[in-house]
Amino acid sequence: MQLIIKDLSKTYANGVQALKNVSLTINQGMYGLLGPNGAGKSSLMRTIATLQDADTGSITLGNLDVLKDKHDVRKVLGYLPQEFGVYPKVTAQTMLDHIAR
Repeated sequence: MQLIIKDLSKTYANGVQALKNVSLTINQGMYGLLGPNGAGKSSLMRTIATLQDADTGSITLGNLDVLKDKHDVRKVLGYLPQEFGVYPKVTAQTMLDHIAR
């Protein structure tokens, strides 16, 4: 499944422009996203994962419009960020059980 990103931009309410006209095509496979802090890696991933909206641009994953078909995208795309804000003393089993309920 091919991921196509065209002219994607995101500016946060505090004025920080995290993404500016990002365009790339990623074919099926495994890739790494590298860059210094503040480069926009997390903003790009959150946008692809439908956790935040872009200001402009488009993202397609196969035949899906990521920015419009969020529900369908979430059926085929998983996202696990490095920091995901769970409680540090909760075990994985307890967290999964909680989410499953």
